[in-house]
Amino acid sequence: MSLDGKVVLITGGASGIGLATAKRFGEMGARLCISTSNNQKLEIAVPMLNDLGYDVIGTHVDVRQMNSVKSMIDHAINKFGQVDVLICSHGYSHFGDVVDQPDEEWIRVLDTDLTGCYRCSKAVLPSMIKKEWGRIIFVAATSSFRCEPSWTAKCSAKTGLLGLTRGLALEVAGRGITVNTICPAWVKTERADFAINEQAKREGITSEALWAKTVAKYPMNRITEPDEQADLMLYLASESARGMTGQAIALTGGSEW
Repeated sequence: MSLDGKVVLITGGASGIGLATAKRFGEMGARLCISTSNNQKLEIAVPMLNDLGYDVIGTHVDVRQMNSVKSMIDHAINKFGQVDVLICSHGYSHFGDVVDQPDEEWIRVLDTDLTGCYRCSKAVLPSMIKKEWGRIIFVAATSSFRCEPSWTAKCSAKTGLLGLTRGLALEVAGRGITVNTICPAWVKTERADFAINEQAKREGITSEALWAKTVAKYPMNRITEPDEQADLMLYLASESARGMTGQAIALTGGSEW
């Protein structure tokens, strides 16, 4: 599978699933623009990807601000001339019951995880429509299908992504553009470690005990790795997946959700 010359923009691309995805697409010959709100991570990830021989640039973005999103898109287009694939792998987590949750945290989760994807899509679509080709991929989670106590904000945002996926896919279906979402269960990332640590505190157990309890739920007796999620997105970005759009695909290691 070759993506030679394709320009791939990855938000949240300096760590976790986003960084693993950048590596996979780089291996396939894609030109990369990775973005994040964390400048320290960006300063580490870009040189590392360059050292691997990939054509990559990095840019800071705040997906809660349309001006920042447009600047990110402009940066990629000014460097590479186009954006062929948009992968939204950014996210923000805050856990707590609705009755106790500060309003600003609820708003930030939805503004980042849901509306941030809307802003990125809106900003990149004109260039894709002009070329009559494009791929948009959102990274949601199995929390799009089920919820856990104290995860209400996150679940609301990720469930909303399914609606954005289906609606947007219909809007651009006749223009050579596909829109899909992947829904990982637990993946071994820094973000997952943070979530497990927070949940363990609420349950009054150690993080190690909660990880063991979590992994035991999976028929494969393991959680997935970031590069497995990246491989799925590699397929969705390819010509082989040109007939797949408006879909939410769960890669879970065999768990029901």
